Amino acid sequence: MKKGVKILLWVVGVVLALLLVVSLVAGPVAKGYINKHGEQLIGRRISVEHVGVNLFSGNVTVRDLSVYEDDGDTRFAGFDTLDVSARLLALPFKTLHIGHITLAGFDANIEQEGDRFNFSSLLEHFAADSTAEKDTTPSDWTLKFYNIRINHASLSYDDLKHHKGIHLPDINLRVPGFVLGGGEDSEGGLNLGFDKGGRLNIDANLDDKQHGFDLAVNLEGFKIENLDSYLTDMLDYSSLDGTVEMHLSATGKTDDIMKSRIGGTVSVRGLDLRDRDAKVLGLDSLSVNIDNINIDENIFDVKSVRLSGLTATYEQWKDYSNLSRMLVSDDEPQAVTLQTGLGMPEDSVKTVDEEPRTPSKPMRLRVGSLLVENCAVTYNDHSLPDEFHFPVTNIKIEAHDLSTNGDNNAQLRASLPGGGHLMLRWRGNIDNWKQYQDIFLTVKGLDMKQLSPWTVAYTGQPVEDGIFGLTTRVGIINSQLDNQNKIDIYKARVGDRRKDVEPEMKIPLKTALYILKDKDDKILIDMPISGNVDSPEFNYMKLVWKTLGNLLVKVATSPARALGNALGMNGENLEFMAVDPHQFSLTSEQYHTLSELATIAATDSLIVITLEQRMPEAASDTATRRYEMMNRQIETYMQEQGLGADRLRITTSTVANGEKTGYAIGSEMKIEE
Repeated sequence: MKKGVKILLWVVGVVLALLLVVSLVAGPVAKGYINKHGEQLIGRRISVEHVGVNLFSGNVTVRDLSVYEDDGDTRFAGFDTLDVSARLLALPFKTLHIGHITLAGFDANIEQEGDRFNFSSLLEHFAADSTAEKDTTPSDWTLKFYNIRINHASLSYDDLKHHKGIHLPDINLRVPGFVLGGGEDSEGGLNLGFDKGGRLNIDANLDDKQHGFDLAVNLEGFKIENLDSYLTDMLDYSSLDGTVEMHLSATGKTDDIMKSRIGGTVSVRGLDLRDRDAKVLGLDSLSVNIDNINIDENIFDVKSVRLSGLTATYEQWKDYSNLSRMLVSDDEPQAVTLQTGLGMPEDSVKTVDEEPRTPSKPMRLRVGSLLVENCAVTYNDHSLPDEFHFPVTNIKIEAHDLSTNGDNNAQLRASLPGGGHLMLRWRGNIDNWKQYQDIFLTVKGLDMKQLSPWTVAYTGQPVEDGIFGLTTRVGIINSQLDNQNKIDIYKARVGDRRKDVEPEMKIPLKTALYILKDKDDKILIDMPISGNVDSPEFNYMKLVWKTLGNLLVKVATSPARALGNALGMNGENLEFMAVDPHQFSLTSEQYHTLSELATIAATDSLIVITLEQRMPEAASDTATRRYEMMNRQIETYMQEQGLGADRLRITTSTVANGEKTGYAIGSEMKIEE
């Protein structure tokens, strides 16, 4: 063998022997150094059981590593195994080539108390060492990472101040390839399980040349109760159940993520929300099919929305509702500012001059198809003198091509208590609702006894019987309301005014019903309502009741003849009661007329009987005294019939000689708003 070859073999052998020795020694040396000088390295105590280095294969293995809290005894984070393989021969070519990274059994316990985390001191340690001026020159190195895996990692977060947290018991990461600066495509995937049920899978592909990306997000079997710790900051509830599934895809450019296109499906099943007393919200299923969401353009294009089995209960008390009671008011700010909260030096925080904000683009929402079915909503009002319970069932809503800009068309059908039905058709603009609305509503077969708590509250009188029907057309054009209503009531009966209730308005509901009924016991009313929706005092329900009240007052204050006819009397005899100027006392016929007037007044405590006494202009003193005596007789008799002085008004006027003398009979109402 030639001498030169022998020398070369000896050199190679010596180098390999040195590398072998270094490989054998480097691991134990590194282990000892880490265990002894961990606090110098990261500011925390570190313990490691094994460090293995193989310079031939470029492989480093670390087992059973733990990082401790600031107290040096409590474990903060660690892992079972870390295995890294690198191509050392690529380093001279300015390429960092990692063949694989495997991290197994990683776990970390993150705690927050106020504005500090249990890892804040770690960041402070490294921030203190980063005072040198950073080199902003672009690097010409190529970074290649292949076969990155994180297996069965776990992460726990606890907010000690607010007693909330979340636990992710099974986190898995898979990145087959990730390259920076080499012009190669990259891909990866994340899979994690949630403590209370559900898994999240994320797969991503990056196109380094085109700066593009594809992202797929799949959430399966996610239990909403995983969010309990955070939802309780906003809602006070006793239980919340339900499952969420999501299958979304996003494509776009890495240099302009806001212009990404997002599509896919989101579904919710078995939702059950309960407050401290009862069930507030339930849902069998909700499915949303998204065609395109573009945040930059503020576009939300939804193919379809399907909702089934919604049940909701709204409870109203005088000063609160079940929904307002569930809302948690928190006066303490909970925002965490990482810059100061982590104790980082103020001069290490980069300030950026704020650019003037451009006005955001108006939201463009479109729903191609909307179907809501098998739903029920119950309204319970405990603030009224009598509790109001009104369930609306079999709710079905259908609409196509709903959008925030442009005209829309939707229909709603529902069942009402007592066998009633409701149908509503809506055409209108959402974005500018004051400009155009056209609503057509029909209510048929509604049992009026269901509305009794409201009539008691507003008029003091309960509804004892009747079937209610309504046809209404509500139009809004340029903020002007034009509301045409046709009311159809059959066999309505109202009870006596309640003495234990102070009504909102004193209107002669019972009397008006007597007059309005026809011979078939039906009532037909046309009731137009108008107003300006921009008025600060605009309140639709108050406007309805005021219009209805004015109508009923107008009806009830019609001549006593109309009311007498409604009661089966001869109304013609109730317009004028003739009196002979020479008579001293009431006749039997006159007593009968007064008796009928007393009967009329008994129908409603608001009725006031008016008698205008007409006597000749040239009446003698004796005749005048006779007229005054007649008035006193009438007052006495009517008091005996239960009609007090506040409900009988007698006035005196004169007529020309030869004209009819006596009492002109009328009625009016004691109306107090």
